[in-house]
Amino acid sequence: MNKKIMITALFFMAGIAANAQFIFRISGNGLEKPSYMLGSVHVLSGDLLDSIPAFLEAENQCQQLYVEEDFSDPQNKKDRRATGQQLVTLPDGKTISDILGKEKMNILQERTKELLHINLADSAAQKYLHYQPFYFTFLFYSIINMETLQKYPAIRNGNMMDGACMQRAKARGWKVGNLDRQPKPEEVDEAKEHESQSIDAQVDTLMELLNNFDEHKQKVLKEFEGLQTMCDYWSAGDYEGFERFIQPVAEACPALYADRNKKWMPIITEAIKEAPTLFVFGAGHLTGSEGIVNQLRKSGFVVEQVK
Repeated sequence: MNKKIMITALFFMAGIAANAQFIFRISGNGLEKPSYMLGSVHVLSGDLLDSIPAFLEAENQCQQLYVEEDFSDPQNKKDRRATGQQLVTLPDGKTISDILGKEKMNILQERTKELLHINLADSAAQKYLHYQPFYFTFLFYSIINMETLQKYPAIRNGNMMDGACMQRAKARGWKVGNLDRQPKPEEVDEAKEHESQSIDAQVDTLMELLNNFDEHKQKVLKEFEGLQTMCDYWSAGDYEGFERFIQPVAEACPALYADRNKKWMPIITEAIKEAPTLFVFGAGHLTGSEGIVNQLRKSGFVVEQVK
């Protein structure tokens, strides 16, 4: 949980140089025209794109865009909200109080009121009582991350990089496709069943965080200081350095990286046969033996970093 949130929140940090480039060209294996991939830093400003010549070259040669998910699509938003609500709620109408018991529930109520300014005894907060323990862990880590980010003044605001790519593509009249898809109802039920089997582990994680909150806060701060290195690799276009840095995290979170990469590969290979395509997704998905770069090469394509 900690590392996933760290990586997501890292991408709010700054000073990215104008020559930042994680652009890869896909060719060979019968392709008439190349396609391209941008390994992005999700929420950095889209204003950077016009200062990256390799990106502009790729954009001018492509005819369609694929992203992790088009969040601007109203149906996607609706489906995501519905799916998210299903996944975070406890099974069989149980409440967090039923799961924790009186003593642990009292600790949760105190910390929630103190840190989140949410009074679980208030009728307006009743929906929270039906959420799984991991959701509360996520909320508390979000607070830690936001406080930590205040120590980094170079946070970029405005249009985010992935969103800017979508806006540019739609302005050109391109098709915008999704690499991720919303799970089917039966898949959501299966995921909930899996989560229900790990409730005890969720409780342990949550209570360990609540009982040692200040220690976790200090640990997060130190991790942020070290993770600035990853932004430096991206800024310099140092793919090898970035790969060495990110791989321990990717290997620790296969559901976030390797598993999604496998699901994306058929979509990617079909798209590049259809038309020259620009793919924009998190740079961590490019790297390692299970990364998209290696998977494409194993499938017979030539993949080169454009510098």
